[in-house]
Amino acid sequence: MHVFEVSVSSIGYHYLAELESFPIRLVRQLFSCIMVRVDASNRLEIVMSTIDRLATGIRGHVNRFSHVVINVSDLERSVEFYEKTLPVQRVTRINGPRQDYQGLDIAGGKFDGWVLENKKDTAPPGEFIAEFPPRLIHLIEWKTPTPIGEPYREANHVGIYRQNALVNNLDAAYANVLANEGRPYAEPSSIVLTPNDFSVVVFAYRDPDGSTLEMIAVDDPKGESDYPGMMHHCNLNVTNLEKSYKFYRDVIGLDLTVYLAPDKLQPVSNGSLGDCLRNPDGMLYAGEGMQFAATLMGVRSDSRNPIDVLQWGVPAPYGSPYEAANCLGIIRVGLEVDDIDAAHARLKLAGLSGIGPIETWDMGDFGERKVVIFKDPDGIMLELIEHIPIPTDRPPFE
Repeated sequence: MHVFEVSVSSIGYHYLAELESFPIRLVRQLFSCIMVRVDASNRLEIVMSTIDRLATGIRGHVNRFSHVVINVSDLERSVEFYEKTLPVQRVTRINGPRQDYQGLDIAGGKFDGWVLENKKDTAPPGEFIAEFPPRLIHLIEWKTPTPIGEPYREANHVGIYRQNALVNNLDAAYANVLANEGRPYAEPSSIVLTPNDFSVVVFAYRDPDGSTLEMIAVDDPKGESDYPGMMHHCNLNVTNLEKSYKFYRDVIGLDLTVYLAPDKLQPVSNGSLGDCLRNPDGMLYAGEGMQFAATLMGVRSDSRNPIDVLQWGVPAPYGSPYEAANCLGIIRVGLEVDDIDAAHARLKLAGLSGIGPIETWDMGDFGERKVVIFKDPDGIMLELIEHIPIPTDRPPFE
């Protein structure tokens, strides 16, 4: 094990693109496991190990984060709201026939949906393939069975709680949400993320069904950037951060982008995260302070849209993830793999239970896709989806 320390003037997860260039990118060529954290003296600590990350799990087959699935009750109402309040646009309709979804435990099911993409990642016209695909949003309205339940109301509820976007002008974004009949939890405010009090300005709001969306201001104090904004991370609240971190590192094969762990309580109003917090026994949390620790994890060097694996400390985590696949809310995260048969076999070798079969879903205009459904240690639903090969003639060489 080797430890290096690099002094930095300030650090946050939106600075990681700069840090990727050197020395992290260089040492990633030499070491297969890297942990990055910020200590109380404002120093970047890079911990490297020579563990073979390809020996177990599906790291060798994961291409990218593919999508996040959000179940809604009224598809057309929701897609209009998302396009008006987030930097996204509809790109493809999902309109497959009635069919069995074994991994979701639904027989004879049917759903309609829209695929949304970042506006800034629009592909060029024609047949050119010139953009590495970003994470998408799949807005889904279940027709059979119909949607049930309601999205999590508590910011510390175990499960996928919120989907985040980066925006250039947070005040304008906040006003825009209000103008489109959205309901922010509160005005934009700072939330502390590290022991040295690094903070970002954010606000969260509810979509028409109550799922939580969040916006973070990019680092542009003079407001001179014309940055269009983009989807960024989604937040997974877990019960045991160490256990979940090791699952996403060793089984899924993700890399740690940054460890965020404020060392003291901060006001519960910081960050405008939600309507309330709740104690594990179900009683509303009445304290004035909150605390959490989180690991932002990405696919190799792709830092555009990590997952935020977070454990609440004060108050402790509450509740359990959605059990039914047609519950309203942010229901699952999809990962694109190059070979779903091989990835499925390696999930089984990793000792996971409850792994669904390899299925072919007919999604209408979105095409037929091979899918596997499984869950993380807390029961949060995950999905593997096999990539679509680039259309081409036969390879020139055998």
